[in-house]
Amino acid sequence: MCGICGHASPAKGADSRGADRNALASMLALLGHRGPDQTDSWADADGAVALGHTRLSILDLDPRAGQPMHDPHTGNVIVFNGEIYNFRALRAVLEEQGEVFRTTGDTEVLLALYRVHGQDCLPMLRGMFAFALWDAAKGELFLARDRLGKKPLVYFDGPRGLVFASEIRALRAHPLCPAQGSVAGLDPEALDLYLSLGYVPAPRTILRGVAKLPPAHCAVYGKDGLRIRRWWDVDYRAKIDVTEAEALDLAWETLRESVRLRLESDVPLGLLLSGGVDSSLVAAVLADLCPGQARAFTVGFDEKKYNELPHAQAVANHLGLNLTFEIMPPATLEALPEVALRYGEPYADDSALPSLFLSRMARKHITVALGGDGGDELALGYPTYRHAKTASALNALLPLAPPGDATLRSLASTPRALRESLAATLWPETKPLLRNEPRQWPLKARLYTPEARTRLAHAYADWFLPWLDRSREHAANPLERMLYIDNATCLPDDLLVKMDIASMAVGLEVRSPLLDHTLIELFATFPASLKVRGGETKHLLKKLAERVLPRDILYRRKQGFDLPIREWMAGPMHGFVMDALSSADPALSQHIDLDAAKTIALEHASGTNRKNMLWRLLVLALWSRAK
Repeated sequence: MCGICGHASPAKGADSRGADRNALASMLALLGHRGPDQTDSWADADGAVALGHTRLSILDLDPRAGQPMHDPHTGNVIVFNGEIYNFRALRAVLEEQGEVFRTTGDTEVLLALYRVHGQDCLPMLRGMFAFALWDAAKGELFLARDRLGKKPLVYFDGPRGLVFASEIRALRAHPLCPAQGSVAGLDPEALDLYLSLGYVPAPRTILRGVAKLPPAHCAVYGKDGLRIRRWWDVDYRAKIDVTEAEALDLAWETLRESVRLRLESDVPLGLLLSGGVDSSLVAAVLADLCPGQARAFTVGFDEKKYNELPHAQAVANHLGLNLTFEIMPPATLEALPEVALRYGEPYADDSALPSLFLSRMARKHITVALGGDGGDELALGYPTYRHAKTASALNALLPLAPPGDATLRSLASTPRALRESLAATLWPETKPLLRNEPRQWPLKARLYTPEARTRLAHAYADWFLPWLDRSREHAANPLERMLYIDNATCLPDDLLVKMDIASMAVGLEVRSPLLDHTLIELFATFPASLKVRGGETKHLLKKLAERVLPRDILYRRKQGFDLPIREWMAGPMHGFVMDALSSADPALSQHIDLDAAKTIALEHASGTNRKNMLWRLLVLALWSRAK
């Protein structure tokens, strides 16, 4: 697990602008938290490309396994962030073909795979990764990101060259990237999506000209510029004929293998345990594979409504895990400016705070942690999927796909009762457009200038409708069209961003067995009826967990990893909110009426629930002044 950065120029020699080691120094300094063990860089002789790397040593702790790593056969050079969990099997195949390795980790295996298979090596990889590889023979930079988007990669493609990094802050430090001022370079369309979603979805970032390489995409940068393509996708249409018992057996073996592969580590390893179904199931497999050795870490809250510590303790006691915990104090809110700084752009998932607190606590004891991220996206776990079950049943009797884009755009402005009825009964996959956004827009309209209201009125639909169209191509029913959209948007751009930034802020590597692509592809072939049964979401995963965990742990109200933000912002945190809005960068007023934002804060304090929008405005204000 590491931080990577670099730049490449279409020109060479004196005309290439700053493609050398010195230009990477400030970027690497801002990535040191991702890789505190070793820092190095490389630049080619004629100035066409330079690569930088900060290393968190996990496998093969020998400094010779550091990066940038060179292929002596081709002159190719790679910087790699992540883990290839099946690297031993891949290495064995390469050795049978005569390959000789100098190191014992996965980076050299990846470098050799590219030499043998080129870009076709990507489907062979089972893991989480973002990497950049300089192909010396072709004079091209090859960039790639894993299937689900666990590891980040942002870039700026300008007339003088391409700059890339693991994090936006590091990217902005490069002289070729013009977006070195935050608010001055703000993208209004990205701001609108942020106020609706609480995050900025790929490929956008909050800054004009700065982009995210989307999950499951790769790119080539060379004399013809930047070319991007998707290299993987999941399809929910092809189903296999299995009984529930057969599906459970298949799922158990695949999950067990997924956890086993993620135990490869030359440094201490443990588990982040919330007490929910997902992390508890991973804990049970881990305890089975490593009896008496597994350590678990969790946090608790004084507010009983939000405290899952008793559930985590019950799971640990049942499985014989050594559980370490701390109570997260309200003073942790003092870390909010740090969170705004760490994420590099506005990011309003309030569970980022406990995620950072938990990561910092666990890092005192371990360097690698397994987590339970992905269970809801794997097996239809959110309440919205339960609400969509009736629509899916109707769809099976009388298939009725949502109408075209133009009709949906017009429906979005019809009376609320009609819109929400259609979203609830016929087309639940349109709920974000027909229900969620119309509820958000009145607040956004209050915040925007008249010109911005006109310009941004269709920004959300312009973003959402292409995903809806794509979901129709990959899923045959409303439930799984919703799942496809969630897995392509909020999973990589919200949930996985949260844990990557929070954990890597303290040099902790988090691995997610439930997001193994083989497990996702397997569950995609199971009928939706096995995933939502009656009123129970995540049915199949809960039945799987029944094999190893008591029912009272599994069948309880879903809590999530939340803070009492609504109560805090209406009470003890109100002054903090008002101060933050008052001290926001004045340049924000080009896009947001800060007086209107303060009015929303006062309304919340007076009893009108404005939690979601107010939290997003607070984070935006803090980000605007983060340096």
